[in-house]
Amino acid sequence: MSSVNPPPGGPPHGQWYTTPQAPPPPPPQPPRWAWWVVGIVIPVVGLLVTLLVSRPNSSDDRADENVAPTPTRSSASADATGQEQPAPAPPKTPEAQTAQKALYGPETVDADMTDTGSYIDLDGSGPIVMGNSNKSADIIFGTSLGLFVPDSASNLAPLPDSGAAPTAGECADAVQEAGSYTADAKPGGRFCLMTGKGRVAYLKVVTAPTTGTGKLNITVWDTPGA
Repeated sequence: MSSVNPPPGGPPHGQWYTTPQAPPPPPPQPPRWAWWVVGIVIPVVGLLVTLLVSRPNSSDDRADENVAPTPTRSSASADATGQEQPAPAPPKTPEAQTAQKALYGPETVDADMTDTGSYIDLDGSGPIVMGNSNKSADIIFGTSLGLFVPDSASNLAPLPDSGAAPTAGECADAVQEAGSYTADAKPGGRFCLMTGKGRVAYLKVVTAPTTGTGKLNITVWDTPGA
């Protein structure tokens, strides 16, 4: 009796033949030089962090830069409402009185030089020239007396013959320091005078003949500082 043999090399009947699978490749490894770079970078970063943390006043310096400067009040002060008020003005000095406005003048006054001369009152709205004795006169201008202050009051002070015209403050200082009651009246002579009511006058002799009409150039201010 003959038997049937399966073909050689074939798979058994009813079974699948599975081809063996190869194992997966290993993961890629970083190059060797990368480990050297990591080994250098980590210590450097740690050193920088240490330096930044140990730096003194680093945060304080930045805070100070952001703080606005506190305004000073050297030229102003605050009132009860907190509003700025201008500082009080300093007291007037002779220099500050340079621009003090004159009550009148420069004004040329004619006076009769004959004998005792003319009496001149400077305390009104303008100079008043009288030909005879006048109790309210502030200065007498004549040939025999020159310039003379009634009652011999030391209210007249000479100035240098040349120079700028004085201010009210300078004239007041001149009378206080070198006041007299009489002076020679010669052309070009300059004088400061304090009047009976405290006004300050600047006198300049224009002409002073022995007879006839003499001329005075006069400027009058109110009391200095007023």
